[in-house]
Amino acid sequence: MARSIVILVLFLFSQPSLSSSCCGQSPASFTILSLHQTLSLSLGYSLINSQGRVFDNSEEFFLWDDNKKRQISSTNLSIASTISDRHQLFINTSYMEATFRSPLEDGASQNFSDTLIGYNFEVLPEYTYSPWKPIIYLSAFLNIPTGKSIYDKSTLSEGADVTGHNQWGSGLGISLRKNFFPVTLTLQGKVMRLFPKSFHNSRVTSFYDSSISLLGNYNLSFWDLSLNGGLTSSFLSQRKLQPSETVSGTSRVTTLTGGLQRPLNESLSLSLAYSDQTLLGDQKNVILNKTYNLTLNYNYY
Repeated sequence: MARSIVILVLFLFSQPSLSSSCCGQSPASFTILSLHQTLSLSLGYSLINSQGRVFDNSEEFFLWDDNKKRQISSTNLSIASTISDRHQLFINTSYMEATFRSPLEDGASQNFSDTLIGYNFEVLPEYTYSPWKPIIYLSAFLNIPTGKSIYDKSTLSEGADVTGHNQWGSGLGISLRKNFFPVTLTLQGKVMRLFPKSFHNSRVTSFYDSSISLLGNYNLSFWDLSLNGGLTSSFLSQRKLQPSETVSGTSRVTTLTGGLQRPLNESLSLSLAYSDQTLLGDQKNVILNKTYNLTLNYNYY
């Protein structure tokens, strides 16, 4: 019974990746309903603690001391629905509260994140079991500019009040999911193009926000628990400010995530997850974070 309540793995890794004041990235992963739920609701709370910065012209990690603190709390909402046998819709959004403290500054800010609307199509279903063939989904996204960009007027240093791109965008994604019980593996990638927009006296050119994730879920025999783990690599392409022709360099960050989930009943499950951007990868032009996430998920069939 409880084993059949498979974790909505993808949402656990979809907290906004506010990795730096130069990034404001959209969620690295996106929601896929693997059990054809009629409706899935996820409400989550994330606490994001920034550790330091990697600059554009260096790969050296500069760790902040106790006199400098950047912390963001995020209330995350994800709604997804299966509208027919192989077609799904979802929407992800967040409300974020940020604080920044240094010897010269002490302030707070509240803003919504960008809102991501998506459509999933199950291209390759699993009508009969195959030992090797994965289930494949193709996705299309629309980024709605409800967040605050690094190019908006800022009230906090180190991009603490940045909650998104605040630019319209569209993109495509692909997800490959395979169950080798008790292990489920998901490979997921997305590319999103953000469209040009004017901010005050400057205009930001279009650019790309992309990511690739490898996620895993392991069902334990103890207390109906499941273990989750994942690795996500995110990348932002170069942008230009016109007419000054100022260039914002590329950004990249790798996030390692681990989590634990337990079903509460047939419909509800509770998840804990931890993400760390300081452990792996060739980071560039980012602020590196450690994130703690608590999620309550409701599925209606």
